[in-house]
Amino acid sequence: MAPASGKCSEMPLPPGWHREYEGRHGAEFFYEPRKLTVSVLPRYERAFGRASEKEPASFVVRVHQLFSPAQSVPMTLGERETFAAATNLARTYMDRVDARRVRSSNESAFAAFTDVAAYDDDVLVALSRSLSGASVRSLVHYDDGALAVPYATDESPASVRTRLTDRVRAFVDFTRPGDDAVFVSRDDGDLAWIGRGDGDGTLVEFADANDDVTGFLDELAGFVRRKDADGDR
Repeated sequence: MAPASGKCSEMPLPPGWHREYEGRHGAEFFYEPRKLTVSVLPRYERAFGRASEKEPASFVVRVHQLFSPAQSVPMTLGERETFAAATNLARTYMDRVDARRVRSSNESAFAAFTDVAAYDDDVLVALSRSLSGASVRSLVHYDDGALAVPYATDESPASVRTRLTDRVRAFVDFTRPGDDAVFVSRDDGDLAWIGRGDGDGTLVEFADANDDVTGFLDELAGFVRRKDADGDR
């Protein structure tokens, strides 16, 4: 029997995808010709010590250059406890990219992401910031008649609730389950309201969004609605 080489077996990749590297605790894959990149990175509980001498506590899967090479902020697709589970998540995303034929449009790359990614408030803020080309002023969830503010810039959550409660309730009264997401442009900032059913919803407040938000609104809504489907994890 030949001696074991110590190299982990490499998973097969969907069409268009190539392997930059795949090791014991990390991997990176890229898609031609868009240069879309997916990485699997270890996370450690201890910040000190050599990485080669530590075992990762979990693995995070990130997508780079989701919208364009100029927007290089990585978007977190999800986190898994094992390397195998993380690479499986990466493979699931790569399969969705292949199925949606991402080579043709940015919308398809984003749609593939929202098909697979687990909902996370920080990821929603990062996605919204990249789409709008501007800062996100606040993020508000409306659940069972109560407002929660997981994110706000230069303002307290209490102040955001006071300022936006009437606006959120107006969106709730105006929309019905199954309605499309709503985008409202205002002189003092723009709003995207995404109903999640049963009167609940999520409001993203932009400082000054560009037209790209409306072009990606359906995909953004799909991601937000995963909040309930994923058990709000």
